[in-house]
Amino acid sequence: MEVRETEEGYLRKFIPLCVVEFFFFIAYIMGFFVATEYGHEAFRGFNKTTPNNSDISHCETNTSSASYIEEQKVQKEVSNWNVYIFIAQGVPLIFASIVFAPLSDRVGRKIFLVIGVGGVCLKQLLMTLAIAFEWNIFLFIPFTLVEGCTGSWIVFLAITFSMMSDISSGQSRSFLIAVISFVLGVGFSVGNFIPGYAISSVGFMYSMAISCGICFFSVLGMCFVPETLPPERRSTVRFHCINNFKDILQFYIKSDDLTSSERWKYIIGLSAFSFVMLARLGTGFELLFLINSPFCFSPVKISVFETAKSVLSEVVILIGIKLFQKCFSDEIIALLGSVSSLACFVLFGIAPSAEYLYVAALVGSIGMCSIPMIRAVMSKMTPIEKQGTLFGSIAIVENICNLVGSVLGGAIYSATVSYYRGMAYLVLAGFMLIALILLLCLVILNRVDKRKGEYRIIPSSEPIN
Repeated sequence: MEVRETEEGYLRKFIPLCVVEFFFFIAYIMGFFVATEYGHEAFRGFNKTTPNNSDISHCETNTSSASYIEEQKVQKEVSNWNVYIFIAQGVPLIFASIVFAPLSDRVGRKIFLVIGVGGVCLKQLLMTLAIAFEWNIFLFIPFTLVEGCTGSWIVFLAITFSMMSDISSGQSRSFLIAVISFVLGVGFSVGNFIPGYAISSVGFMYSMAISCGICFFSVLGMCFVPETLPPERRSTVRFHCINNFKDILQFYIKSDDLTSSERWKYIIGLSAFSFVMLARLGTGFELLFLINSPFCFSPVKISVFETAKSVLSEVVILIGIKLFQKCFSDEIIALLGSVSSLACFVLFGIAPSAEYLYVAALVGSIGMCSIPMIRAVMSKMTPIEKQGTLFGSIAIVENICNLVGSVLGGAIYSATVSYYRGMAYLVLAGFMLIALILLLCLVILNRVDKRKGEYRIIPSSEPIN
């Protein structure tokens, strides 16, 4: 009898969730883009509500000019401001990650999606008002704190992947996680594409208002997303925050259900995921990098470049993963993705002109494959009643990486922009190299276990031919 890998009627849950995720990430990325561009203009002392109709960057390629020196000073100030923003988001997110994802095993998934999307919507509403009334730019920090307390995109993804575990198993789960990652990426691409044109056409205030409106649409869309964890399948263990944190630690180091080899697979997989995310989430300075000399990208050019880069990557994820799975295991696909990302970061770090950036985008097009594949590898090793704990632990790691990577990337960029602007990318490439080594260890460990599983001890009474 064939074992069904997806829940009957799963599309009624999967499709509305994809739609909500799509619009949520459009809103989130668009809001981040607009806020960063607005911060750059605010620190330059320009009129903060006047549209940039000229569609040109305020970039000077002559390194000895006063304008160039002033721009490097502005770059440092905006980088430091971004670091404060990342801290305000990341610190409360650590606690939200510890509580929300594991608690979803007990009370259901949907409520935490609503909380996360609602928090981002509220933050963007406050930022819209701040731009409209020209409030102090540093008020963006407490506004971001609100988002962090409600879980933001990290808890949103953790709950989403737990929902995929509720309705699927095996290779189907890997594919659904890849599709969710693709939808995320398409939303990311559209979110990158819209703001450059919006800022040039209607200015910062209306651009942020559009982002807030799209996010509110996602909140309304949650009404059509069914709950994937019915009451009879929920954990009945009483929830305690401290005990939950202990459970997460014990899941990796003291679980009686795991063999020594399986425990090492979890630890290596989570460690590899950590370094991949440190590198990926450490690129929050990229908009400033592209605005700066010698690239001097305008808002529209940034939108086009970032959109083309992410669309290429997501098409590869959707089509490539399904093709790769016919020939390679999930951990091999993750390994190939890390090689691609490593090459991309190195090219960004040494780029003397925009042409290098285009080549880097092409070379790094399969880099994002490593993230859903590592998630899939770990999810398929985990029983259904532990999926919330697993993705809760991943969410905690993801949030710590978001905080550490963003702060570290921004701080390195701020400290080195005046003499070697690509240094931050080379540091991130080092993180990706460590992830590559760890994934190679995971591949070797899986092959050793597979050979052990195929090995059969011949009983002494059985003749040897």
